[in-house]
Amino acid sequence: MKIIVVGYGRVGTQVVRLLRGQDHSIVVIDKNRGALEKAVEDAHVKVLIGDSTDPDMLRKAGAETADVLLALTREENTNLMAAQIARGAFRVPKTIAMIYDPQRERSFRSSGIETLQITVSGAELLVSRMGIAEPAARDRAGEPAGPSSVTIPVPLRPFPANGPYYVIIMGGGKVGYYLGRTLLEQGHEIAVVESDPEIYGMVSRQLDCPVILGDGSNYSVLEKAGAKRCNVFVAVTNHDQDNLIGCEVAKREFGVPKTVSRVKNPKNEAIMQQLGVDVTVSSTAIISSLIESELPTHKIRMLLSLRAGQLEIMEYVLDGSSPVVGHQLKELTMPPQCNIVTILRDGGAVVPRGDTAFQKNDTVLALADLADEPQLRKLLLG
Repeated sequence: MKIIVVGYGRVGTQVVRLLRGQDHSIVVIDKNRGALEKAVEDAHVKVLIGDSTDPDMLRKAGAETADVLLALTREENTNLMAAQIARGAFRVPKTIAMIYDPQRERSFRSSGIETLQITVSGAELLVSRMGIAEPAARDRAGEPAGPSSVTIPVPLRPFPANGPYYVIIMGGGKVGYYLGRTLLEQGHEIAVVESDPEIYGMVSRQLDCPVILGDGSNYSVLEKAGAKRCNVFVAVTNHDQDNLIGCEVAKREFGVPKTVSRVKNPKNEAIMQQLGVDVTVSSTAIISSLIESELPTHKIRMLLSLRAGQLEIMEYVLDGSSPVVGHQLKELTMPPQCNIVTILRDGGAVVPRGDTAFQKNDTVLALADLADEPQLRKLLLG
């Protein structure tokens, strides 16, 4: 079997040793370089240093063909996010996340993530839960087999047509503080959840609202913050995994109709949207897009990203080297999920027809599926 182990601490090393000699292919992901030293003892194990919640790192570890992923770090939210990315983005048939809060098991089993509370002495139990007697199987549709029992999430409450709204902000740092201040000035009711005692004290003194000390992804903390009547949950901590799990708990356990998450790693935006976060905001992606759109020599820029259907409206500037210049639209073989919307030419707009010919310096606006955009780019620009 192909097994990915996230976290090479006490539990991770014990699990790897139990699997030694069973003809498994094992890849370990750990953010601590000290894991490389431990790997000397387990020479048959490949160790990658990096962030297990980064889809590219999981791809590098072979998640696309893995049979099992075990998330065994000391950080619950990291384990849960890594397991969900493995299952949702890479279709890993069996994913197990180590947790410490028993309340989370009921919620996350509903998404197909096995959760397990274990200690080092319980590593044997974990190995037995992997089902290594026979390879994990994917069903006919390519989807991973679901858990034997699931818990139905709390139904989402309707989002009120008019404000003011009750907003819970997870994270009281600079982003959370200024967001809270702005919302208060606009007449909304807010509560702030912050896990750092020093930041908690500062926000408590500076904002006229309830401030709760604790983990905003914890059920009891959100219950104390009034999540049962919350209209919008906003997660703006510095950690993508905490923001994701906070949004998921708010939506699944309390039926919060709208969730918004700050995203540090732009690569996580798509998977967080796939896992149910309603709105993601990546300052890195926004700034990068703005810079690219202002570069005078840039031939391509994204004008709009449409979450539904994973579509984008793209802008392509044709120069003399473009392979389509001089050719009519009907002569082109377009990628399946792409379409030319309009052509900007000489200060006006041309509605493209079959006999419309492309000219040098045309600006082509196209609707493109994310997967097919590279093919469209090659067609138009070469």
